[in-house]
Amino acid sequence: MPYCLISLGSNLGNRLTLLSEGALRLSQHPEIKNFRASRLFTTPPIGGPGGQEPFLNAVAAFQTDASVREVLNWLQQIETELGRTRKIRWDARSIDLDVVLYGDLTGGGSDLIVPHPRYTARMFVLKPACDVVPEWKDPRFGWSIQRMVDHLQAAPPSLALVGGDLETRNRICNRVAKKLQIQSLPASALSESVPDEEDLPNAVFAPTPDSLHTTDWSSAGLNRADEGWNAPSDRPWIAASLPKLPSRQELPADEPERTWRPDWPRLVVRLQQTAAAHRWPAPHQMWPTGGDWPEYRLEIDDEDWAVQELVSAFASLQCTIEPATNDGNWFRET
Repeated sequence: MPYCLISLGSNLGNRLTLLSEGALRLSQHPEIKNFRASRLFTTPPIGGPGGQEPFLNAVAAFQTDASVREVLNWLQQIETELGRTRKIRWDARSIDLDVVLYGDLTGGGSDLIVPHPRYTARMFVLKPACDVVPEWKDPRFGWSIQRMVDHLQAAPPSLALVGGDLETRNRICNRVAKKLQIQSLPASALSESVPDEEDLPNAVFAPTPDSLHTTDWSSAGLNRADEGWNAPSDRPWIAASLPKLPSRQELPADEPERTWRPDWPRLVVRLQQTAAAHRWPAPHQMWPTGGDWPEYRLEIDDEDWAVQELVSAFASLQCTIEPATNDGNWFRET
């Protein structure tokens, strides 16, 4: 029976009542087994309009024989019944339910993708997940949730961009760095770490249901920027290229601390152009499996939106996350 991890959040109305009602409905669903919730956590609002109230966030894990599409339908139905409307990205919401992981499934369609393409930068999802399923692994790169959290917390936030073209990556890096007043590490044509699109496997630029395979960064030429790599180790940064990163075989599961070198990026950001029909408010986009490093995946058709998402990613990686309950039974107690 496949396992499923979902996220829950609210910062509008009676947050505890709304989240409790949503979690209770799911826990009592006849097709859901072994439902477990994390503690509730309080987090600041990230991105979106100002003046928002803090969020209550949690995750829940369960098993089900239903398809991931059916799970998404359940979540969206609960959101609608509890007053959720989708108008502005990162806006206040009565309740927000998302599929994060569904077994080893990788892929989806225009309105669904698993794993969630941007959960790896959301500590308000990752930390609660460590309450219930710290050992669960992302099927794309094989890291456990606990290992990701340890890795992300071992150094200041940093992102390294791959995909797209050199000019676009440099421009996005500069825009994000200017907004956040952080260091930008540009890529040059001579030290370019990402070759042109036609030189790379389809998994990087043109994912299809038939291209769900692992990208070997070394064979794809994605690690040619190691010479002269000069990323800071004591403050946030964003880069338009990658250093030489170790492969999965070079990172044994029993030595996760080997990923904590502070000048390595906390996340690799894969950029992709998308079709208009797949853009937000369709909540997700289709992506293939990737390489051996934690990834954050981003559509760049609307560059202003993409820049704001990256700014929000930095905020999500270092926001305060405070426990609001002692255990995961909060939804049974209201």
